[in-house]
Amino acid sequence: MVVTRQYAQWSSDDGDLARERLDILGLDTSGQLVVVELKRGNDSRIHLQAITYAALVAGFDKHTLADAHAEYLGTLGVETSTEDALNRLVDHVSDDWDDDILKAPRIVLIAESYAAQTLTTVSWLSEIAPKLVLEMHTANLFHGLADGSEPCVVFRRQFPPDDPAARVLTPGVAAVESASTRIAERKRAARSTYLLHENRAIPEGASIALRLRGSLSAELVDQVEEWVAEAPERGLSTWVRNKDKPLQWNAETVLGRTWTPTNLARHVIAEATGVDKDSIPGGDVWYFEGKSLITLAREVSGQE
Repeated sequence: MVVTRQYAQWSSDDGDLARERLDILGLDTSGQLVVVELKRGNDSRIHLQAITYAALVAGFDKHTLADAHAEYLGTLGVETSTEDALNRLVDHVSDDWDDDILKAPRIVLIAESYAAQTLTTVSWLSEIAPKLVLEMHTANLFHGLADGSEPCVVFRRQFPPDDPAARVLTPGVAAVESASTRIAERKRAARSTYLLHENRAIPEGASIALRLRGSLSAELVDQVEEWVAEAPERGLSTWVRNKDKPLQWNAETVLGRTWTPTNLARHVIAEATGVDKDSIPGGDVWYFEGKSLITLAREVSGQE
């Protein structure tokens, strides 16, 4: 989701930073910020600018983002209050979201080509700071093709060779280490539901059951099971065609609301016990035909 473009309203006593313009600031469904730097042709300093922007936006909070998003929507002719802009951002994120997640933005570079020194520098940075992930992509327009077809744009990932979604950005300080771990867990859960939907591993309308033993203390599990026994639909959900929030709680009171596995498990536990378990592994506690969602996702992806 694009939060803003050409952002330049940095806080600075002397005003020097006001000249810096971030090309695109995005937000993915895990709550992680995405800093995108675009260049025509080849600019050997593209990565240095992007790292600077990432460091700057790492100091943002949700309200800073909401202000920037409201102003951006205004440039598109959509007048939006800061409160409404914040609601749009919160709705986009698939799980609960706090400011700590914003400390670890992801960097994406897009250019027509890259100088050898840029690739060398980015590769070296990735080796000495393995949790700092910079993606390098090329975008090339082809026109005047021999077959007379319309022009086309081709995107290629140049670096890293592996899937950058499996890694997260962090300067390596303690607060951001925590944020990076949470982002990784969110992305793992999101990839699991995407895999299940892409492979149609679970039919729409299938019943998904909650099993908490082994993931919570026995005392809490007993409380939840006692509460569910009073109304069995409380421990059941229905699989729907929504890759971000694929569960519809059978005891739902809000029409049409769907949940991520983690949020629904937390909701059920909180309703039953009054305890908010923010670390519950949603993919491990919801089961389809005797197998957890994470187990099914591993099977369809060919992982052990």
